[in-house]
Amino acid sequence: MSTLPVTARRPPYQPFQCLICQSRFTRHENLKRHSALHNRSQNDTSLPCDYCHATFSRPDLRNRHMKRKHPEQEDTRTRRVQRDTQARSRNSQRVSPRECSASLSPSDSHSGLQSVPGTSELAMNGEAWNPAARYEQRRLYYNSQREKRGENDEAIPASRGPSFLSESACISQIIQEATDLEQSLLLETSFLKPTHAFGLHQRQTERTNPTGVDLVGMGSNHSSPDRLSSNGLLEAQGNWFPSALQVERGCDLFFRFVSQYVPFLHEPTFDASQRSPYLILSMLSLAFQHGEDPDCADQIGSGATLSLHCFHRARALLLSDERSSGVPSQDIATVQTYLLLQICAMMYLCGKDSAYALKMHSSMISLARAGGLMQPVSVVPSASTDLDSLWREFAIAESHKRTLFAVHQVDALWYQFLSIPRSISHLEIKHNLPCPEIQWKASSSADWAHKQLISRTTGPSVQYADAVRRFLSADPDLGDIPNFDPYGAVNIAQFLISSAREISGWSTMTGMLSMERFSALRSSLLALGPFIRPVPDGEDFSNPALCEATWETAMIELQLWSPSHTGGIVEGSIDAVLSQSTYLAPSAEFLCEPDTAKAVQPHVDWFLRYLEAVVAPETEAPWVALYAYKAFLIAWQLLRGGIIGAMEVVGVVDGDENGALEWARKVFLRRQRWQLGKLILDCLDALGK
Repeated sequence: MSTLPVTARRPPYQPFQCLICQSRFTRHENLKRHSALHNRSQNDTSLPCDYCHATFSRPDLRNRHMKRKHPEQEDTRTRRVQRDTQARSRNSQRVSPRECSASLSPSDSHSGLQSVPGTSELAMNGEAWNPAARYEQRRLYYNSQREKRGENDEAIPASRGPSFLSESACISQIIQEATDLEQSLLLETSFLKPTHAFGLHQRQTERTNPTGVDLVGMGSNHSSPDRLSSNGLLEAQGNWFPSALQVERGCDLFFRFVSQYVPFLHEPTFDASQRSPYLILSMLSLAFQHGEDPDCADQIGSGATLSLHCFHRARALLLSDERSSGVPSQDIATVQTYLLLQICAMMYLCGKDSAYALKMHSSMISLARAGGLMQPVSVVPSASTDLDSLWREFAIAESHKRTLFAVHQVDALWYQFLSIPRSISHLEIKHNLPCPEIQWKASSSADWAHKQLISRTTGPSVQYADAVRRFLSADPDLGDIPNFDPYGAVNIAQFLISSAREISGWSTMTGMLSMERFSALRSSLLALGPFIRPVPDGEDFSNPALCEATWETAMIELQLWSPSHTGGIVEGSIDAVLSQSTYLAPSAEFLCEPDTAKAVQPHVDWFLRYLEAVVAPETEAPWVALYAYKAFLIAWQLLRGGIIGAMEVVGVVDGDENGALEWARKVFLRRQRWQLGKLILDCLDALGK
């Protein structure tokens, strides 16, 4: 397992966490001050000065005002504060020995007091560490929150507290009740019984669960998904891990169907027993979208259920490791895990689970920067000069590079689909373009050395940012760029798509159109064409459809602005993207302009031919289906607008709207195995109404 070189300071250790909004702090007094914001009532929003008409939102602001504006009153105020402090001290000495013996010391906890409203005034006098006090504070707050929502039927009774127990049972019960209540607040579920689903669609929860784990009821707030307690997940799942047969089958499925569009794991040297458990689980979460669970005799639907289980187990392990160490791991496997999990959540689970993807995306970008992923890996030369060692060093460095390109691609995808601004600039990427696939997939060190020798290298390696600059230049000098994997060309195309979107957004905001910038992008895409399309005498690429679909989408984006993007619509899930794409499709009047229709028709026809020809889309990147659906919407609008030959390429006659919808249902029905395919079919039904 390779480790990212640390090129930036680690995030500060923040052991104190707010139970309400999950904000973290380095010092307890900062947490205490923050907790007052949750505890403040409407009447407490203004704190008056005793000597003038000024009001303040926080006590510390009022204190600062007193020192600056009323220094003459400082002595009087100091004496009053001392009297209040002495009074509190006398009150704290009256705590019974029984309460003291049951109290918990802050020094015994690495995580500190996770404050909730009502505990801020207890923090300094020791009562906050009394389990009975903590239980009562949490019970009162929890019940008050339920009353605000009109949920009084399951309020936590005071009789569940420790008052009716013996002393020994009292301490155990207090601690257990406080722990359970704290976890229920973290999960935002009822203390008495689970009432919310853990982001599972109803149809998924009805499937057979081969693991025997009750995933329903692990409630979470999907607007902030990582509030879900990792301990809660781990306890619910016990020590479960996929069986050896499941791991073997899953890894095989992953390299057959998934690694074609995220090619950063080196299959010839991959050893599942040497990889981190959460990376294996994330791989299986995608892999079993393409196969069934062997431990369930390949029962239909068991693969999707196992995929879901692996997804949540991987999340739980990641969160558990982060909380146990205080900082997230900067191992490259963590970045790869976050990448695979967010693809699973956004493209396969969809719905409310998409919120996990957006949270993990932010974490992934932060780890990539902190761990030095933007820079080439520094591989320590092996003491031995044998060929096998050199081959493995090559695999480590290339995997490092390809992981960053996958991060860059997903970052651009979320910008394209969701209109969420990109987090990575192409200038940050200091890597050369990925090596040709034929070298990456060499089955042995000897095979790799042979392909290195016979490779047609026309010049020195080119950095990604320099390649982008060359393609964007007025007179691109591309003759000396050596052969590189089309996955690098896909990333360049993604950059150009993002650039087109930035121009459309700028033009929408300013009302000005920069034809020079559009011309430069179009020239760049045309220059990129030979690098992204397989040539007859060239190498066989694993996934040419991904390369071509990305390029064709870029050409469409350049001709037609996304109405959701120019309308400022930011989405949170692919479900919403599909819905908006269906009802905010480009207007027929605009598309029916002869120049526009003529310019976009060849690229739409490519997608129509692709959908017609691909009968078994097993190795298709899930976002290719999204590209294709948007292309069909354009074709459908052209057909409705009376454009001659709008869908002639697939045999749909002009003006036959019902025939166009039936054709679309036929081709997208081939993708109904996945949730994304089902969502598209639902949109087609809505389109026909």
